[in-house]
Amino acid sequence: MRRLWGSLHLRLLLLSAALIIGTLALFGWQLSHMFEQHVERRVFQELNNHLTQILALLKRDAKGRIVLSRPLNDPRFSRPYSGLYWQVNDEKGPVARSRSLWDAALSLHIDMARNGPIHEYTLKGPEGEPLYAVIRPVWLDLGEGERRYLVAVAQDHAEIATAVGEFRKDLFFGIAMLFGVLVFALGLQVWLGLKPLKAIRREVMAVRAGQRDMLSERHAVSELKPLIEEINALLTSQQRDMERARQRASDLAHGLKTPLSILAAQARRLKGKGVTEEAREIHAQVKALRQHVERELARAKIHGLRRGLRPQTDAGKQIRALMQALSGMRADDPIHWHVDVPEGFKVPMERGDFLELFGNLLENACKWARKQVSVLATWEGDHRDVALIRIEDDGPGIPEEKYADVFKRGKRLDESVQGTGLGMAIVREVIDSYGYDLSLYRAPLGGLGVRITFAERPVDDTRVMEREKNS
Repeated sequence: MRRLWGSLHLRLLLLSAALIIGTLALFGWQLSHMFEQHVERRVFQELNNHLTQILALLKRDAKGRIVLSRPLNDPRFSRPYSGLYWQVNDEKGPVARSRSLWDAALSLHIDMARNGPIHEYTLKGPEGEPLYAVIRPVWLDLGEGERRYLVAVAQDHAEIATAVGEFRKDLFFGIAMLFGVLVFALGLQVWLGLKPLKAIRREVMAVRAGQRDMLSERHAVSELKPLIEEINALLTSQQRDMERARQRASDLAHGLKTPLSILAAQARRLKGKGVTEEAREIHAQVKALRQHVERELARAKIHGLRRGLRPQTDAGKQIRALMQALSGMRADDPIHWHVDVPEGFKVPMERGDFLELFGNLLENACKWARKQVSVLATWEGDHRDVALIRIEDDGPGIPEEKYADVFKRGKRLDESVQGTGLGMAIVREVIDSYGYDLSLYRAPLGGLGVRITFAERPVDDTRVMEREKNS
């Protein structure tokens, strides 16, 4: 749920949908209430008209009974239990009523109309149903002198409820359709509103892929231009700072080379004078310092993902160039190279880092191979979008329990082979700076196999910091 709520698109949709639902619910309730009031006013007006007509038609017949001089216009008054009734009461009780009441009577009493000319009541009908009634007290002279009467006209409340229910049903479908239209319009609005952010995201991905250096402002709305300007300023500052830091590291390393050469010369001089122990100690320290200098020079060249860029490098072209350069290492005992890299096979890595990585790996393979070194590049993944390169040799190989020692700084598993022991450590640093994966295995040729998977994984900052601390 937290992951879903983290989507700005979904958050805007949910909040707006909740606001629309609340507004439409309030609007629907208000319309329903207003319609119900309108129906009641309409019924009240209709019942009041019937009541006025009844008052105009009341008389006494030849037998002294109170009757209407003619039937009312609405035939429901003559149909038993039709839902529309009238009744006249005096102080003693009912004196006249509609045929629709049949043998029942409305519960009226003279106290119902003590105050005001007309009143509204809810009464029980002949079948116990609720009735909406309009009652008016009047003084009439119907041949026996002026007397006070109570005249009531009532209608079945179910008719009002039915009308209101039908209206609410139609209103519900109307509001549901309106909700669907509003949500669709809202989704379209959110999609169009967030479209510039998607364009910026694509450009950021292009920056990380090395396809561009800065974000473009051509598709940005005015509200996002300050953000783009700040990101571009940050990219410029980061690139400038990284270049400056690499230059300083390189200058420092180069600056230390001359003093180290002088110290090495002094150590040789001391050894020539017979001060062997002191010369050996100085030589050991100079050697350690030189390893650090060479390491820093190599590290200064690494770009990695820290710049936020991931340019593409033609792997086949660069590997063949390295292979040609390394062919002179064993002129007396040449290596047979087997390179199977598809044409145009590109990997997401800066060219200098690629040369640093594969230069060390291929040089290491040449040192240990007997006759053959193999380089194989393939695609992997569900969509064949992950580049994989394997380097194998037919040398003696390395025991599996010593794989971890290969990447230790200055560690050489065989002191008889010339080198500083920094090559594989630099390889590990290049791989870690990109967040890619490197693994060792026993090659089918019998020697060491190195597998590089160019799929980004989270960089283990803890491991990198620990390695820096141990260095």
